[in-house]
Amino acid sequence: MIPHLPSEDAPGKACAAFLDALRAAGFEGDLSAADGDRTVLATDNSIYRLVPQAVAFLRGTEDLARIGRLLAEPRFAEVRIAPRGGGAGTNGQSLTDGLVVDVSRHMNRILEINPAERWVRVEAGVVKDQLNAALAQPPAG
Repeated sequence: MIPHLPSEDAPGKACAAFLDALRAAGFEGDLSAADGDRTVLATDNSIYRLVPQAVAFLRGTEDLARIGRLLAEPRFAEVRIAPRGGGAGTNGQSLTDGLVVDVSRHMNRILEINPAERWVRVEAGVVKDQLNAALAQPPAG
């Protein structure tokens, strides 16, 4: 039998107000305080577990700018964030009991591959296996 996982507390007042302000500022990604999302993002590749209050799944760089502008406001001084890519960190770097800013859901495109000069341009949510698979493909042409 699978044990029941207890529900985690809802976002605190500061985080809830921050999420409301993000929506009002035109945040284009997904904002979630759902137990499922928070439980999944409470762990990474480390031994640690820290349940976030909410998750912001960025749609693009403008969403990141919106977060930065709001965090600069004194009313949100107590909001804590942690960026998260693929969750492969081994020291709990992407864990927080505040707001996880996730780039793996939407910002995971390989934008450009230049084999002649041996460089690539990717969004922050691209993981190594995804990039290696794309590099193994023959060049289009």
